[in-house]
This record gives sequence, structure tokens and C-alpha cells, in this order.
Amino acid sequence: MQRYLASMRFRGPHYRGIAPLTAAGAKMSRREYEEWRDAHTWDPSRGTGLVIETDLAPAAWIEPLLLGQWSADLAMLPGGFKAYARLFFPYAGEEETHHHERIAAALTEPEANLLSEPDGQAEPAAYCSFLPQGELSALLPILTRHTSSADSWFLLWDGFGNLNERAFSTMPKVKHPTRDLYLLAGPHSACAALPAEPNYWWPSDRAWCVCADTDRDYVCVAGPATCIDEVLRLCGHLWGQ
Repeated sequence: MQRYLASMRFRGPHYRGIAPLTAAGAKMSRREYEEWRDAHTWDPSRGTGLVIETDLAPAAWIEPLLLGQWSADLAMLPGGFKAYARLFFPYAGEEETHHHERIAAALTEPEANLLSEPDGQAEPAAYCSFLPQGELSALLPILTRHTSSADSWFLLWDGFGNLNERAFSTMPKVKHPTRDLYLLAGPHSACAALPAEPNYWWPSDRAWCVCADTDRDYVCVAGPATCIDEVLRLCGHLWGQ
């Protein structure tokens, strides 16, 4: 039987801009804008260690294992792992208070978490949409210890507006049930260089899988029970529990 665990809420800054700030009334020519966009959008060839893949075969294992028969909240997770944890994002604009340290059961629907706020509010602040780099850096050594592979695969949604058109426009895409995704490869640490959380991130030996979705307010980690136990201990250490 699969084992479902719990996780913590994180916070941190993130940048997703795709247009320059200009003075009121100022205009850019189309050529100027295209040059600006090429220089400022995300291109993995610029020192990230990541490569956009043209062979999509390494991603073929995921779709047959998606948990579509489970709660819709978990439908995009691949099955077959021993344990799962959810890492919730923080509330946007809020200070780090004790209610951010609440443990949430992995099978609990997000709406239930929102309605269980300590102050009784049914409409808490909106979630942020990212996993802070500090927590990602703390998570990385745990994941690295639980794989024999030196490299990872990453699936990145093609809908992010800050992807470099020159680099991505001719690349093939994985046809996911809900989104089209680019496949990238690189060292585990290259996850920090991505412009957003990858929809899926796994090592070459598939020992674990990190899953995120643009419409969700958390990421999921699936893997061996020992790996997920370490993730939970990390959460407790970060928040003093």
C-alpha cells in the first residue's frame, strides 16, 4: 500500500516578467522589443547546464503511471512510489507566522486547508506560486542522496511567457494530458536555474519524482519512504519543529 505523508509551507521571491518597464507614453519598435525579449527571456544555453532535448523518449514512462483514478488533486502524480509529500507554497504578502507551520495531510484537498485557518477566515490571502530557492537548495542534497544518477530530466510547461522564443520555438514537446511540455536534461542542481518549477523532475534512475503544476499551490515529492522521511525532517528543521 502506498504511503502518503505531510509537508510544510514555504515562501520566497520569484521573477516571471516578460516586458520591460518604460516611462509613461514611451514606445519600443517591434525590433527593439524583439531584441530586448531575446536578451531578457530564459535561454538554457546561457550558463544553466541544461539542454533542451529533441528525443522525448525519456519522458514516456510518466503518462501511463498518472494517478487519474485518485483525487483530481493527485491526478498528475505518477504512481508506484512508496511515499509522497506535498510542499505547500506560502501565502502571498504575508509574514511568516505560526499558521504557516501547519502540517497538512497529503491527501487533504487545498480547499480544506484554506478553510481551516486559525483565525477562522474562509478567504485567506492568495498563495504564492513558487518554491523559494533557499528551501530548494536545502531539498537538493536529500534528493541527490537518494539516487545513483548524476543527472536529471525536467519537463517544463511551454506556456511560461519568459521562455526564449529563439531557443524553444522549434523544439518538440511532450503531449501531456493537460499541458504541452519541453524536455530538458542536466545536473540535479540545474533545477535552480529553471525559470519556474518544472512540472516533473526526476533522476535518470527514476528513484524519485518532483511534480508541480501551474494551477497548484504546492509541489509533490514522490520516492522511497526514507527519502520522504528526510524531506519531512527538513521541514521540521526549517520551521523549528
